[in-house]
Amino acid sequence: MKHNATDKIQELHNFGEFGGVNPSISDSSTYTFLSAKTMFDTFEGNTEGCYLYSRHSSPSNLYLGEALAALEGTETANVAASGMGAITAVILQLCNSADHIVSSRTIYGGTYAFMKNFLRKFNISTSFVDITKTELVEKAITPNTKMIFCESISNPLLEVADIKALSKLAKKYNIPLVVDNTFSPLSIAPGKLGAEIVIHSLTKFINGTSDSVAGAVCGTKEFCLSLKDVHDGAGMLLGSTLDSLRASFILKNMRTLHIRMKKHSENALYLAQKFEKDGLRVVYPGLKSHSGYHTMKKQMITEYG
Repeated sequence: MKHNATDKIQELHNFGEFGGVNPSISDSSTYTFLSAKTMFDTFEGNTEGCYLYSRHSSPSNLYLGEALAALEGTETANVAASGMGAITAVILQLCNSADHIVSSRTIYGGTYAFMKNFLRKFNISTSFVDITKTELVEKAITPNTKMIFCESISNPLLEVADIKALSKLAKKYNIPLVVDNTFSPLSIAPGKLGAEIVIHSLTKFINGTSDSVAGAVCGTKEFCLSLKDVHDGAGMLLGSTLDSLRASFILKNMRTLHIRMKKHSENALYLAQKFEKDGLRVVYPGLKSHSGYHTMKKQMITEYG
C-alpha cells in the first residue's frame, strides 16, 4: 500500500501567531468572546474555531488534533490527557445502560478492566472474542451491540486484526468499528481500511520520548464534536483534558515519527529473525511463523511496516 501521511504531516505546519516556526502555546484556562452571540453558539454546540474553556479545547490541542487527523486520514481528531481518557470517552459516548460491546479478547489491560469491571456499574456488558475469527465476532453481536472494538496489533500479545473484514461486518450491522492503533501508527491506517473511529495512546510511539501521557480520538467532525458537546459530550464532561504544553511537546515529536517508526520496525524484525534462528519461540507479526503474518502483510504500509 502507498501512503502519503508523512507528506501531509510535513505540510501541516502551523506558524506561531507572531511568526515563530512553532505554534504558540495557548497557556490559558479560559477565553474571551468579542460577541455574546459567539458564546451562545458555542454553548449550542457550534464549537469549531471557538474556545470556551481549556477543558473543552484550546488552540494547542487543536494543532495537535489536526496533525493526528492528517496522520490517520480522518476528518478531525480530539486529544485527551491519556489513552484511557480517549478510550473511556468514546465508549461512554456510544453506549448507554443495557448496551453491549463486542471486543477483542487481547487488548490493553486498562481497557479490558474498564470494559469487564467498571462498565458493569452502568449495566453495559462486553463479549470478549477472538478478533481474528470474524465468524465468532458476528456470532457475539446482539441487537444491543453498539460497537466492535479491537486493537490493530494487540497490546501486548501482538494479535493482528483484519480491519477490512471487521469493517465490512460492522457496516452490515450498522455499528461503528473502533480501532486502537497505538502499536502501529503509520504502519497501519485503520481509517483507510474502514474503521470509523481510531484511538491512540500518544504516550507510546507517537510521542516517543517517555515523558508525556496523552491520548487521541480520530474520526468524523460530527463524532468529535459530540465528544466536546458542553451538554452531553463525554470528552468534555469527564474532564480528561490534555495540557497545552504537553500537546506542543507531542506535536514537535511527531515530526520525527516517520523516521522513528522505520527504525523501530527494522530493529524489531532484525531481533525477531535472530532470536528465531537461535531456536527461541518468537511472537512477531513480521515473521512467517506468526498466525497473523498474512493479515499484517496485506494491510500494512510497507514503508513503515
